[in-house]
Amino acid sequence: MSINLNSPVVPPRTSSRSPRARRVLVAIAALVIVAVAGVSVLLVIARGQMLAGVSQLDSMRSIAAVSKASHLRAELPRLSRALRAAHANFSRASMMLGPLAPVLSLASGAPRIGDELAAAPELAQAGSDTTAGALDLIAGIRPLMPHLTAGSLHAASLLPAVAAQRSHFSAACRLFDDAERDRAGIRTVRSATLKGALQTFDSRLPELRDLCSGLTVMPGILGYPRPRTYLLAYQDPEELRATGGFIGSADLLTLDNGSATHRFQADTQFSHENLTIPAPEPFVYYNQEPFWLFRDSNWSPDFPVTAAIERYILRLDLHVRVQGVINLTPQCAADVLAATGPVYVPAYHRWVNSANVAQLADYYAHWTVYHGPNPNIRRKQFIGDVARHILNRQRHLSLSKLASLAQAVGTAVRHGDLLANFTDPADEAFVRSSGASGALLTTPGDYLYVVDSNFSYNKISPYVRETVRDQVRVLPDRWLRNTLTIRFANQTPAGYTLGFGPGYGKLGGPRDYADFLRIYVPYGSRIVRQSGWRNRWTPGPAYGKMMFCGYLIVRDGATRTVRITYLVPPNVFTWSNGTRYRLSVQHQPGNLLDELNVSVAADGRSHSWSVPHPTTDWKVSVPIAHHSFHSVQLPQPPPTLATPGHWIEPHTYLAPEGYLPHPPAG
Repeated sequence: MSINLNSPVVPPRTSSRSPRARRVLVAIAALVIVAVAGVSVLLVIARGQMLAGVSQLDSMRSIAAVSKASHLRAELPRLSRALRAAHANFSRASMMLGPLAPVLSLASGAPRIGDELAAAPELAQAGSDTTAGALDLIAGIRPLMPHLTAGSLHAASLLPAVAAQRSHFSAACRLFDDAERDRAGIRTVRSATLKGALQTFDSRLPELRDLCSGLTVMPGILGYPRPRTYLLAYQDPEELRATGGFIGSADLLTLDNGSATHRFQADTQFSHENLTIPAPEPFVYYNQEPFWLFRDSNWSPDFPVTAAIERYILRLDLHVRVQGVINLTPQCAADVLAATGPVYVPAYHRWVNSANVAQLADYYAHWTVYHGPNPNIRRKQFIGDVARHILNRQRHLSLSKLASLAQAVGTAVRHGDLLANFTDPADEAFVRSSGASGALLTTPGDYLYVVDSNFSYNKISPYVRETVRDQVRVLPDRWLRNTLTIRFANQTPAGYTLGFGPGYGKLGGPRDYADFLRIYVPYGSRIVRQSGWRNRWTPGPAYGKMMFCGYLIVRDGATRTVRITYLVPPNVFTWSNGTRYRLSVQHQPGNLLDELNVSVAADGRSHSWSVPHPTTDWKVSVPIAHHSFHSVQLPQPPPTLATPGHWIEPHTYLAPEGYLPHPPAG
């Protein structure tokens, strides 16, 4: 091989585009850096504004905390200025971050700030919608200032003024609904600061939503511009029934622009009781009651269904139609009196307050003997007279007392001592959002509702000590094996003789306790074994759940234990894709449960809880190992139709009027 030294030397070939390519790469890198920096700045803005917005949501609570109208009038301008500034910043952040949402969502797995990057667009939009809704809410409240005095509130002028601002309150509700949808788009959050802000947001937004929706429907509920008539049923928890207690008396309450008139109905045995509707089968079988009377109309634990039955039987008995049904217990009256102060009831020559109203209601209804005409009316009318004086008192409350009254009503609602149902869809939507509907819970996951019905015709429910233990085992295939143990101990005081006893005395004495017990669990559940009943009844679907039921008698001084083992299909894990177990235990109004014990065993780990004297619904959620599972194909549950000519639940048929044209004698 030879080399020609005279040949010219050719340098290595270089591309004329290399400097340009480098410049392009540098430019792209610079743009990326600028974009990242810009996104970071936008994130900081959105994050800061979200925290500021959450702070303003906290400030909105001051509207309900003020004690005088003058303080409220001074508070509104400050809140308006802060909210306008926060809304402007949220809106700018939303405009900037919205187009970047698809890109930011890809950063969710990045360390430290990935979740904040992914959540930034929804955070900004949620803040924008929330502050806009709050501004509409304040815009509707501001014109009401002249009608709010430091002394008392006058419904006759206030209700038309509130109705005139309906457009503002409705707009606020729509914006808060939008904010809830924005919030639902934010998934897992790891940042402690962001998590705390969202927790505050989650607790404040429902309060604002309830406030705007309450102001929207308040004039109509209180009888403006047209009068409304409601059925008020007074329940006695000492003889426990599904929605709180035996209906001992009732009122027909008419509200006309805030003014109340009422028509008392004594002993619930109206003067012309309809005797053509068959009673639920357990009433017929155990208590020989062939007809469904108004006093037993609160049979269904689902209060919208019970309210429909109460309206139906009321119409048959009195030929009266009402726009709503409200069921109360004496504890509700105690909560309200704690807020409004005591009332003097001239007919009984005494003051009634939160500490003595329940005892006095029991005393006048069951222990005092009256002579003369209509003794039953005199005995049962006490709680109705108290309610009438409370209603008259609310027309002259100060703003601070009215705020305390609202809190007291909220307490009664949480405990199930006040249940409401309205025929107007908007009013009923407000009742549902506020938690006063008394409907069976529809939350996903496992579910338990134990419902007692005193069949003894005595007042010994407070002396029957009841404990519930729910032992849950999560099987590898994600079926649940639940063992439910309910223990009753009859500790009725010696010498107590009020009432008849089970089967009107044919099955036991006045100190024996009879219970038709119903247990509601997830739809598709099936019993493996059961014990402890005197008679067990056929289970079946009801209200979108599965109902287990039976009859038992607990003798004076004795105990009795009902135990049911049942399987729950893995469908209860669909909501979490098998990564969490959730249980909702619904509280029966009026039930003085001694203790609720829950244990959950899954994948070698166990959790347990003990809740003494529960008075509200209880929920728990725990993580579990992710296992594959297969949901079970279940038939569509039968619809709940509380209309004549349909089965309401197993063993309960609501017959049409005239079903028994020739009722049997006796």
